[in-house]
Amino acid sequence: MGSRCMPPRRRSPRRESVAAAIRWLEWAAGDLATAVAYRNDPSVPFRNSAYFAQQAAEKAIKAVILLDNRAIDRVHDLEALSRDLPDDFAVPATIDELARLSDLAIDARYPDEGDTVDADTAARSIATATTILDAAMAHFAIRGIPTDDIRPQ
Repeated sequence: MGSRCMPPRRRSPRRESVAAAIRWLEWAAGDLATAVAYRNDPSVPFRNSAYFAQQAAEKAIKAVILLDNRAIDRVHDLEALSRDLPDDFAVPATIDELARLSDLAIDARYPDEGDTVDADTAARSIATATTILDAAMAHFAIRGIPTDDIRPQ
């Protein structure tokens, strides 16, 4: 007799989970907008742009976790957070990209590390964060949560 595979169990989000997840997604969009604005402002160090890109990716991942009625850990390790994602969401970044972004949560904030963030690092960070945020928005839409009204906060 053959074995049957059941599809991953998908939780229906509770109303309070949806509201919290949307708030995190709005903040992710706000952090990404800040990263882009800082990247385009020659008076702002690249480390600030890279830091806000990391924050955007982190908050987008946490929004997806919250939408699945799961608690989020207050950590900056994107690889660790990605292990808490629901089965129907695959983070669109490699482990190396997640590790690079995670490192920026520290490297971009402290003088002994922040001077290593250059224009290329900032640009790659923004690109990765944009991909993650776009995937999170698409995930919300697939789950029936409209994203048209989500604005950067």
